[in-house]
Amino acid sequence: MDAGKAIFETVGKLRQRRTAPLVLELDLTEGLTEGPPSDPLAAVLSMRKPRLADILSGLKRARQDPKVRALVVKVGGNPLGLAMVQELRQAVIRFRASGKLTVAYAETFGEFGGGTVPYYLATAFERLYLQPSGDVGLTGLAMEQRFVKGALTKLGIGYEAGQRHEYKTAVNTFTQDHMTEAHRESAARILESVTETVVAGIADGRRLDPGKVRELIDRGPFTSAEAKEAGLVDGLAYRDEVYDELKRAAGEDAHLLYVSRYAKGASVRKLPQPMADGIALVHGTGMIKSGRSGRSPLGGGGAMGSDTISASLRAARRDEHVKAVVFRVDSPGGSYVASDTVWREVTLTSKVKPVIVSMGDVAASGGYFVSMAADVIVAQPGTLTGSIGVYGGKAVLAELLEKIGVNSELLAEGGPTPGCSPPRAASRPSSGSG
Repeated sequence: MDAGKAIFETVGKLRQRRTAPLVLELDLTEGLTEGPPSDPLAAVLSMRKPRLADILSGLKRARQDPKVRALVVKVGGNPLGLAMVQELRQAVIRFRASGKLTVAYAETFGEFGGGTVPYYLATAFERLYLQPSGDVGLTGLAMEQRFVKGALTKLGIGYEAGQRHEYKTAVNTFTQDHMTEAHRESAARILESVTETVVAGIADGRRLDPGKVRELIDRGPFTSAEAKEAGLVDGLAYRDEVYDELKRAAGEDAHLLYVSRYAKGASVRKLPQPMADGIALVHGTGMIKSGRSGRSPLGGGGAMGSDTISASLRAARRDEHVKAVVFRVDSPGGSYVASDTVWREVTLTSKVKPVIVSMGDVAASGGYFVSMAADVIVAQPGTLTGSIGVYGGKAVLAELLEKIGVNSELLAEGGPTPGCSPPRAASRPSSGSG
């Protein structure tokens, strides 16, 4: 009898959970990932990070789901790209427009460091709470460029480079010891444009005059009490107090569910038919290189391999059930040859079916080049995009090698004159960001 009673109670709880109101959660402490991992190491490193696509699709579905009553997001200090933040803000604003409660809370926005972009994201929510011991690092935005020419000279390393044109500034790191006029002009305009966008978003979200927001930025950072007095936050509260308020608003029987699990649960329940028409999604993330996608040869994350992307585009082009292709590009550029290879496949695909490029945080130089042949290009206001030239260069190590006692002799038959260093692959034009 006791066993039967336990079974009925378990079934009852499961049934209650299926019908209970939902409060969706999102923890941005570890940041977000742009697309699927490109290699096993990336898969391990991104295990605790939700995917942007899952969050956006989950919030879109939740707008029409009567069970979903609210959304609560913990905004952390892990930096997110500006374009990614803007996509999240738009999704939250649309979710909020459906009449559902949106709450953001943070332990701190910067801890007296830079917290402008995380705070900008949080202002999209109806209610914004800050831990009493936290602060709001609303201090504006800055761009820093390091120049290593002086250090290379001391080491006996020269750098030969050619660039076209003066706004292709990536190579300036090695060839200059300060910003050129063109470099300063482009960087200042980017900074000014981003600041205008962020100020407008904060002003709209917090119902403040843009001039007042600029004034607050000049005064920042703020303690929690100062932030509340200035209208930057709605209240000071710990996590448990925020969740207690959510329960009162959504109902004591409300069930918490992470947005990514909510989105994946919906996709499991609605498995696509093998022969059904659909839209192909191709992710191109990281530095562009020849070969397969994987780790970037320069470190710092994944790389967009021309072989991998080209094969994906060909497969989508040949599949009669694929009616359109969305090519998600988040890349600062890279190899000119590899970029040209991908551009060709985009060109061929666009002749057969629509190709829409969705730009992420950056689609510059080679990242813009591979996008040009698409039928439609969509970018966020904060997307860094454009293609303003190419550069090629190589390090000259003769003086350094002489200093440390390294000698070399060359025998050659054909090609460069003996005694001259053969050209390196690095001297070829590159579509790197600049």
